[in-house]
Amino acid sequence: MDGNKAILSDDDIQKLIKSSVEKRLDVTKKIGKYYSAGGFDEDQMKIAERIFRILLKDTEVEVRKVLSESVKLSKDIPNDVIMELAKDINEVSIPVLEFSEVLTDDDLIEIIESTEDISKQESVSQRKAVSEVVSNALIETGHASVVDKLLHNDGARVADDGYKKIIDDFSNNEKLLEAMVQREKIPVVIMEKLAKSVSQEIYAKLEEKHKNKIKNLDEVMNKGQEVSAMKVMGMQSTEQEYYKFCKLMTKLHIPPDLMPISALCVGNFNLFEVCIARATKVPVLNVRELLKDTGNKGFKVLYERASLPPKLYEASEVLVDVLRDLRGDLNNNGIMLSKKVANRIIGNMMMRAEEKGEVENLDYIVTLIRHNVDMAEAEERESRN
Repeated sequence: MDGNKAILSDDDIQKLIKSSVEKRLDVTKKIGKYYSAGGFDEDQMKIAERIFRILLKDTEVEVRKVLSESVKLSKDIPNDVIMELAKDINEVSIPVLEFSEVLTDDDLIEIIESTEDISKQESVSQRKAVSEVVSNALIETGHASVVDKLLHNDGARVADDGYKKIIDDFSNNEKLLEAMVQREKIPVVIMEKLAKSVSQEIYAKLEEKHKNKIKNLDEVMNKGQEVSAMKVMGMQSTEQEYYKFCKLMTKLHIPPDLMPISALCVGNFNLFEVCIARATKVPVLNVRELLKDTGNKGFKVLYERASLPPKLYEASEVLVDVLRDLRGDLNNNGIMLSKKVANRIIGNMMMRAEEKGEVENLDYIVTLIRHNVDMAEAEERESRN
């Protein structure tokens, strides 16, 4: 026997079978350590594997747990030993489920599909490398925490169909959608589906994360479902107009919760509807129907669901009333206000405010409208130069 090789004696086997728990633990650690480190010759490996199979039946959980920890990184251990450990209780199974490279894709899928234990599924989600077929099985579990860990795992490969299923099944789970946005590589087709589904806040993160990697991100934005709905509805706003508005809001550092109000302040009711649809995840066609209510019950529901600033509600309601009346004249307004149109809107707002009495933060909304006029004039001067 080579002097650098560890010697596995018959005494080790006898100690394992007849000894106390403490001694069995000691022997388990010793054998597992040398086996995983390649410290045994071929004959000794066979003896060690026989011992492993004895340990699998040990009634002490701690012994099986130590075995699992000891062999989780071994690439030589028989598959049946690892599978037995993987099907054991969590304390025993989790180390090999997360780290053992002996487990094949078929093994992992079998374990995922045969257990409702989320902890085991999460362990598989965190493996150093997860293939597309295993990812699909994990996504099929429908457990948000499992999918979340999968999306946060840079070593996990996710197929297009897997991404699509996550978007469809977890459309209301912004944490998961944001985790998807933060992945280093997202197929263009998935970027498109995300752009149709996420809130404006998450879309901004999508654009920021991938702005230097996906050259045709502009096209993705233009294909959003809200924009398509705008066409169906016969709106005058174009795809490019809506996109320009989003870019402008980002440029001006307008927070997502103020974007719908900003759309009102440029006098574009169509853009307001689309922003509200994104913020509330209510189809834009439904948003439009709700906003037809001149009693503003629909507006109030949408305003609250979109989590718009409560202190701006009264002033925004006045502006909505005015724009509703002027809608036929403002459909082609674009994303910038002329001074003439702004003065008309503000004048009508003042008259309505007088009828209502004191309107909280009306001056603030008026200031936003005038600020838009200033931006429009500045843009015009810049284009001339």
